[in-house]
Amino acid sequence: MELAPGLHLISARDHAAATAIMSSKATATEPLAVMARVGYVARGLVFLIVGSFALLAAIGSGARPQGAGDALRNLFAQPLGGLLLWAVAAGLACFAGWRFLQAFFDADRHGSTPYGLMRRAALGGSGLFYAALAAAIARITVSAATTNEDQAARDWTRWLMMQPLGRVLLGLIAAAFVGVAIGLAIKVFRAPYRRHLDAGRLWRAWAVALGSFGIMTRAAVFLMIGTFLGFAAYGANSREAVGLSGVLRTLQHQSYGGVLLGIAALGLVAFGSFEIIEACARRVRTPKLAG
Repeated sequence: MELAPGLHLISARDHAAATAIMSSKATATEPLAVMARVGYVARGLVFLIVGSFALLAAIGSGARPQGAGDALRNLFAQPLGGLLLWAVAAGLACFAGWRFLQAFFDADRHGSTPYGLMRRAALGGSGLFYAALAAAIARITVSAATTNEDQAARDWTRWLMMQPLGRVLLGLIAAAFVGVAIGLAIKVFRAPYRRHLDAGRLWRAWAVALGSFGIMTRAAVFLMIGTFLGFAAYGANSREAVGLSGVLRTLQHQSYGGVLLGIAALGLVAFGSFEIIEACARRVRTPKLAG
């Protein structure tokens, strides 16, 4: 018995919808997709922790604003702190792996145009940074730190300036930080992350607002780090170099420093919250690693 044409269309449409749903669910549970989501959670936790310390300092609780390494080192002394740090380190290693998939296997479909290759190179650099951060956090659990984050920045700046063309290289690194800041500011206005979120219109609007505020805060931080490095290169003075904690303390010591630090802290918390949302709602396109 032959079905009416309309029934054929309905059947085909339902089949396509069911296939899409099954494909989406399969993607969400693929090991690489799980790795990416775990990575976004770990990244979000780091920003939430740093932002929380900065917020406590902004409201005058006696806490000091701290960078990621210093903040996590303080948590290590708390009950179950070691377990938390190992979990964060493992999660950041997952995030680094996801960044490498985005860079080398083009998971986000940036393509091979000059702009696409530039985006993928930036993702690869991000992967190296988070791999190093994961290793540094794991190291906290097995060895005591001898310097804080700002002192470490000054130490490697001093070492670099002692090398041939060291000040030139330091100037280029400073320019790279400023370039990243400009790129992040442009990203806020383009908001490409809006397209990656699988959420309703209202939830997507809130997520984009959080992400934009957080990313603009990160742009300001990168700009300040690059500026301080530029001053260090120009004046051959490694004491000018600072890390994230130094940037936050610089804000704290300005006129209306509590307000400025509070805004920066809220921006870091907003970005951490956005990363948690991404972990849950981001469309993760996992590339095929083998034919």
